[in-house]
Amino acid sequence: MRHRVVISGLGALSPFGVGMDALWNGLKASRSALKFSGKLGAVVGEVVDFPSERWSRGEQREMSRGSQIALLAAEECLRDAKLEDDAENTGVNIGMGIADLEMIEETAGLIREGKAKRVTPYFVPRILTNMPAGYVSMKYGFKGGNMSSTTACATGASCVGDAATMVSLGRVRRMVAGAVESCVNPIAVTGFNRLRALARGLTEDVCRPFDKTREGFVLSEGGAVVLLERLEDALVRGSPIYAEVVGYGRVSSDAYHLTSPDESGIGGQLCMTRCLEDSKIDAGEVSYVNAHATSTPMGDRIEARSIASVCPSVATSSIKGHIGHCLAGAGSIEIAATALMVREGRLIGNLNLGDSDVTEDVRLLRTNEEWNATGRRVALVNSFGFGGANVSVSLAQM
Repeated sequence: MRHRVVISGLGALSPFGVGMDALWNGLKASRSALKFSGKLGAVVGEVVDFPSERWSRGEQREMSRGSQIALLAAEECLRDAKLEDDAENTGVNIGMGIADLEMIEETAGLIREGKAKRVTPYFVPRILTNMPAGYVSMKYGFKGGNMSSTTACATGASCVGDAATMVSLGRVRRMVAGAVESCVNPIAVTGFNRLRALARGLTEDVCRPFDKTREGFVLSEGGAVVLLERLEDALVRGSPIYAEVVGYGRVSSDAYHLTSPDESGIGGQLCMTRCLEDSKIDAGEVSYVNAHATSTPMGDRIEARSIASVCPSVATSSIKGHIGHCLAGAGSIEIAATALMVREGRLIGNLNLGDSDVTEDVRLLRTNEEWNATGRRVALVNSFGFGGANVSVSLAQM
């Protein structure tokens, strides 16, 4: 028997700041959280007012900023969900895509200089991408499983989808799930620039999903954590219910190229179709798609082709114009934001969208609008990653 799974808690850090309120208020106000960094020579998105003072100097040496983001997001999520106990039946799946690059650079420098004995004993734990999950499970004593799904920029959605599947199958009662990323630094900027993936403009409106002048994504940091649990448990606890997770499509790969999607859009098409099959929902019931759309010339166009082939004329937007691309953390932030859209009945439009070169049959949202669905509100959230990883998660109104 499969259990119905709901999202009953949200926590997030984004370039708008710490907390879901900061994210949601920024999205509703159609603001950009992106800023030019003189140090990096690029427009980026960094978490403002990050409370690093929450940790002692020793603790900060021990854990990466990504792990700190995970702990803060989990704290807000669990407080929001009013979850106080039952650690034995609660698991964790929190991912991170890129290791602590600056720690690796610093350590390599010490070794080259013959100062290996000065390398911190925390070097290896700090660069392991499953440590955000480890820190959260250790802080709260969660013994229901400790996982860290990693699928590049699809990591956040993979973690939520994998965790929801665990709960649905009855393997664990609830899961704390999501992903984080914190690599806004010269190494990452250089690497993505060498891929010609980053936007070259120097103004805060340079991230323009679906706009004909788009030229690349904006590198950002952040992450989100959601609490997934069985519907019956959420009702008994009286926790807030934002949306039901009704489907998950992680069985799709482009099998095509390291960094580029298949021009046909088959990868995105398959993951959305399989997500709908899993949810037993007809494509006509979907009234909104939260697109992966990172503002790259090829990626946005191919994703629009995929969406149109599955859900023609559907309302579509990406929130990356507001907050940039948080890489591994993007999918979980977008699931959290879409869950709020589902509950509040309000759609967030594409920021910085003027003229579009997208000719496929999708309705690109240019402004925020009321979500006037026929029947219950149903959304697809897309996340695609390097290596051909494609993920769709479907959320529905309770």
